[in-house]
Formats: sequence, structure tokens, C-alpha cells
Amino acid sequence: MKSIVIYFSLTGSTKKVARAVYQGMRGHSDFCDIAKMSEISAHRLIDYDLIALGSPVWGGVPLNVRLFFSAVPSLKGKHAIAFCTHGILPEPFFPQVISLLKKKDLIIIGMNDWYGSVFRPTLPKPYYTDGHPDELDLKEAEVFGREMVELSRRIDNGETELIPTFPETPELPPSNLPKPMPTLMKEKCRFPECRLCMDNCPMEDIDLSVSPPRFARNCTSCFFCEMICPTGAVYIDYEARAKASLGRVKEVFLKRLEQAEAEGRFRRLVPKEDIDPTTPYYKVFDKHPRYVIPGD
Repeated sequence: MKSIVIYFSLTGSTKKVARAVYQGMRGHSDFCDIAKMSEISAHRLIDYDLIALGSPVWGGVPLNVRLFFSAVPSLKGKHAIAFCTHGILPEPFFPQVISLLKKKDLIIIGMNDWYGSVFRPTLPKPYYTDGHPDELDLKEAEVFGREMVELSRRIDNGETELIPTFPETPELPPSNLPKPMPTLMKEKCRFPECRLCMDNCPMEDIDLSVSPPRFARNCTSCFFCEMICPTGAVYIDYEARAKASLGRVKEVFLKRLEQAEAEGRFRRLVPKEDIDPTTPYYKVFDKHPRYVIPGD
């Protein structure tokens, strides 16, 4: 059996889980790879028997992940698992990822999700799920990876009744939050010496060498270009979105999290009294860069 874990991770939570899933799979596969989605060709996936896809939840499956899979050839009969990290709402991810994988004729044999730390400029900091994934989460992810390899082998050996069925999960209505777009203040920009925003855009579609400078035409509103800019040359007006986000936090997020905690599905690592929902990340980290990309 040849298996692979492919993942997209912006701030590191999904990367941690992906590495743990890989550790579990590696010990039980004949051969196992792990790769960032941006560093592997979509056509390479045809070489593997079991494919694990990891992603954060950005109102569903991020656009760059969907575009990657649109270029994947048919993988008829091969097995797939999917996992995600999220900051309270994993539900939008699952119907989209099921559709994504089925379009490539993959047999989906497992899915899972974990909480992750959140670094969204318009959401509170500290955030309710900060500290995740922790060691317990990563041990669970490793066990998940091992179990999926074992399940894949059994299905290959004829136990097709083990292929799970996943209930239809209705997609949540799309967010109606305002979508601020980045603009460049040229007098502060250090391009070409600094290429951080260009090199780290999930859509790989920022070009500061043209006039006017181009930001991603299919911007995913991840705000990462503004977050990591060391001089504040990338400007985004967060005010309206922050106010709208606060309402969503109060009306949806907190209720879901309290329910998950009561049911034992969430372990709170940040005390409630340490979180001020009216203080968004961009006001707490008001100097640039707001976020420093960690090394491996």
C-alpha cells in the first residue's frame, strides 16, 4: 500500500494534525509520503492507494484546495480520508469535501476534525479554541491515521461492508459578512526586497511587480497578506467586518461551543474570563507584522 497525506495549512494547526496523521499512517503503510498541497502536482496523486486530505475550515473547503482538486485526474477505486481543523464550526467542511472527493471517484473511508488556534484579525484574541491542537489532539490524530490504514487494507481484502456511509449534511448558508479587499500603500512597501505577501498568498495570486499592484482576484479573505506585512504596507479596513463578526460570535459560535463542551467534545484550554469578545485580534496586535510565520 502506498499512502500520502496532503495538506494546506496557513498558521500551523492543520500542519500539526497532518504530521500526526502521517505518523500513524507511516507505521502501517508499505510506503507513506507527506506533502504541502502547494508543493505537489495534482497528477501525482494517481501514484497512491490511500490519500489523506487535511485543510482548515474557511466557511467550508478553502478555494485553493478546491482548485487543486479540480486538476486531480480520476482516482477511481482508490481510498480517501479527510480531516480538518476549525475554530468552532466544522460543519461547512464535510458536505463540500465529500462532493470534492466523490467527483474524483474516490472511496471515502473516514473523516475527522480537531479544534485549532485561530488568528483571524476580526475575531477575539485570545480565542476560545486557542491551545488546540494539543498533545491529546495529536495523539488522537495519530491513532486516526493508523486506524484508517488498517481499515483501507481490510476493505481492499474484500470487507467492503466496512465502507462507511456519511449522512447528508446540509451546507450552512454562506456568510454575509462584508468582504474588505487589500490595498497597497506603495510608500511603505519594500518590494522587491520583501516578497512575504506574494510568497504566502494561498491563491498564489499577488503580484507587486505590475502597475497597479494586483491582489488575488479570487481573494479568500484570509487577510494573511496584511497580517504578515512587516511595514503595514498592505491595508485592510477591518472595522465593519469586526462588528459583524462579533454578532456571529455571540449568536452562533458561543452557543455551539458551549454545547460541544457540555457533550464532552471540546476541552477548554483558555479560561472564559481571559476572553473579551469585543477585542478583535487586529486591535490586540496593532503593530506590524501582526503575525510572524513560525519556522519548522
